[in-house]
Amino acid sequence: MSNFHLKIVTPSGVYREEEVELLNIVTPLGQTGILANHMPLASPVEISRLEYVQGKDRYEFAIGGGFVYVEAGNKVTVIGNSIESKEEIDLQRAEEAKMRAENRLKTKGVRQDLDIARAEIALKKAIIRINVKNYY
Repeated sequence: MSNFHLKIVTPSGVYREEEVELLNIVTPLGQTGILANHMPLASPVEISRLEYVQGKDRYEFAIGGGFVYVEAGNKVTVIGNSIESKEEIDLQRAEEAKMRAENRLKTKGVRQDLDIARAEIALKKAIIRINVKNYY
């Protein structure tokens, strides 16, 4: 199988730069698999699980949303709001974040719409992190 160049960037800088065979990423249209020579693509990335394959190795991550750009010449760039590998995820911290978000969703505040939106995003990120750590 052919490889392509994958670059993952966050607000902190370049997170990873690898030659990979396959990238699985979730866009608003659903799960998208990217192989070498994929057609050009620019799409938002959902708060979700991201994985790539190098030979027999599979690497899993929790990504906090962002964008993916597939360019001619086998170049793919993922710009993530945040990203953590399965090994980097602190399960206790993720479970605590989930509980905090769930509690925020139960209470009503002055800026309720904003608080609910933030809590929903925090809850989704925590659930993805827990799932990547425990199940993939």
